Amino acid sequence: MWSGRSILAGAAALFMGALVGAEVGGFAELTAEAPAPADGPGGSLLLLPLLVCFGGPAALWGSLTVVLPVVWVARWASGRLTGRDAWWWVPVVAGVLVSVVVAVIGTVRHVGPGPLTLILLTGAVLLAGAALLARDAALHGGRLLRALGYGALAMVAVFGIGAAAFGAGLFTEYRPPKVDASRLAGDWTDGRGGTLRPAADGTARAEGLTDHEAAYEDDADADLAKYRCTGTGTWSYAPGDSTTWDQRVRLSIEACSFHEPYGLGDPEGWRITGTPEHPELNREYGDLDVPGWYTLTR
Repeated sequence: MWSGRSILAGAAALFMGALVGAEVGGFAELTAEAPAPADGPGGSLLLLPLLVCFGGPAALWGSLTVVLPVVWVARWASGRLTGRDAWWWVPVVAGVLVSVVVAVIGTVRHVGPGPLTLILLTGAVLLAGAALLARDAALHGGRLLRALGYGALAMVAVFGIGAAAFGAGLFTEYRPPKVDASRLAGDWTDGRGGTLRPAADGTARAEGLTDHEAAYEDDADADLAKYRCTGTGTWSYAPGDSTTWDQRVRLSIEACSFHEPYGLGDPEGWRITGTPEHPELNREYGDLDVPGWYTLTR
């Protein structure tokens, strides 16, 4: 059971399954509301060299430490309880293991039922598929090329189905709502006591807004009182050149880091997202590669 061919088969299945999952996630990301445009499934292709360098060793480790133990437990349980080696014990054991992990994640991280269900189904399918291929390789010989081939076909199928679904209008790519200056005037809140009141005459007042950029530069907790800013200033709305993604709100509050010319650490202003009924203002802060977002709602 613990042979090189079974380890390679399990690793190949994990790796290709992760690529397919990333592709599906890329399509799903296109439909989700976000402060910045999603990369979509093409983003995973751009990261393919990086995934090969780091994902390959990770898949081998996962095959050795997770996939093969699942196969061993399934064969042991099958022999003890049924007297024979039944393949269907593999998805049963994989499902139980993933369910335990998901339950721990839900308890510790307080994740909602929707994402937990998605994690459960994805994890169970990925682990069960990899374990079945590893079991087959241990019993009947190498299955490395089969795992890679099935994975490549699955990637092509997912891309084709996803592109067709978006092209037919079954799914719609998210785009921010179109707004104007009159709709932006009024009260905005961060949900934690901070408010922004842009007025129709171009003036603005901030009350207790969180200065995340200053906290990030100090490597400090943004919830500290010293990073709450209050003051007056000006604001303007830029409709953008081509799409609603280009809309910006330029805000200048002297007491906060987001002041002229466009805000220290915030060269692009506040992005507009949300829905036509409930627009949102989003300001990027922190690491440019993995930014945080400060959101104001009506």
